Amino acid sequence: MPYINVKVKGTLTRKQKEEIAKQFTQTLQDVANKPKDQTYVVFDEVSGENWAVGDKLLG
Repeated sequence: MPYINVKVKGTLTRKQKEEIAKQFTQTLQDVANKPKDQTYVVFDEVSGENWAVGDKLLG
């Protein structure tokens, strides 16, 4: 059972999430023979004030 965790700064639309999930699950099916219906995709949308690169907060 593949598990994909997508973390992004800010938010994504429902349409964007659907397309990302579609492409990730298709890739796992094509490359690793993992069935789409057994692949889990979780989206974590993080505000910039809770994410930093080095010593710089992104929000």
